[in-house]
This record gives sequence, C-alpha cells and structure tokens, in this order.
Amino acid sequence: MIDDRDVVRFDEEIELALALSAGGAEPRAHVRLQTMERVKATTDPVGFAFKWIDDDRWLPHPVPGIKMKILALNKERGYATLLLDVAPGTHFPPHHHGGAEECYIVSGTVTTCGRELRAGDFVHADAGTDHGELFTETGCRVILVVPPEEHLPESLLR
Repeated sequence: MIDDRDVVRFDEEIELALALSAGGAEPRAHVRLQTMERVKATTDPVGFAFKWIDDDRWLPHPVPGIKMKILALNKERGYATLLLDVAPGTHFPPHHHGGAEECYIVSGTVTTCGRELRAGDFVHADAGTDHGELFTETGCRVILVVPPEEHLPESLLR
C-alpha cells in the first residue's frame, strides 16, 4: 500500500530545474520537429494552431535582405499572415497591390509613402493601389497580411 507521505509531488519549477540540470546535447532538428508536432497534436485545442517563438524555419523572400515566416495561410479566404525580418539597408521595389495589404511594425523602422513608421505603427493599402519604394535603414520586423500569391512561392499555393 502506498502511503501519501511516500508520494513526491513536483511543481513546474522543480520539473524545469531537473530538466535544465540534465544537460546533454540538443536533439537533432528533425527529432525536435517531430516531437513538437506530436505535442501539438495532443495538446492544441480543436480549431487552434500555435506557432512557437523558437521555430526557426525562415524562408527566403524574393527581395534580397528579407526572410519570412508563414504564420498562417488561409487559401479559402485568400490571405497569408507573414512575419518578415528585414535587414538594415534593404529596399523593397515599387509594387502594385492586387489585394489589400496590412502591415504592422513590430520593431525597427521602415519608410513608405514619405513617412517613417516605427514599432507599433500600422499601415493599410487598399487593393488596386500602387506605391513607390519602401526602405529601412535600421532593419525591421513586420507582420504582413497579404494575398498569398503576392509574396509566396507557387509551390506553396497549390
């Protein structure tokens, strides 16, 4: 018979301390990815999808100096939510918006339409609009909501 005094209960802090003290090598990327996918499959509430900050699957963007993460791709409604990491000195060429575009500045600065936008600023461009070159001297991170075909490779749109 087990006596309640013999049962050891660990709280989250002790679990974390034990995990950190175990040390050892980091798991290979594919092992970590498979493990995280299994955890997500058993813990994410139905209808929700979570992205982890340390997910380092960045994709190249067609414009040099920009890399991106696809946060969401909703083909039925025709939008993609992207996180762009833009290197200092990057220039984004003039372009046409076939669909509406929404841009939230997370960090850094970017200049567009003669205005410098900083962290916390937001800009919306209607479908059918054009604007000149965008650029950043400092580099920036932005969340962009756009029609997928305007930023994603064809292979992801199928």
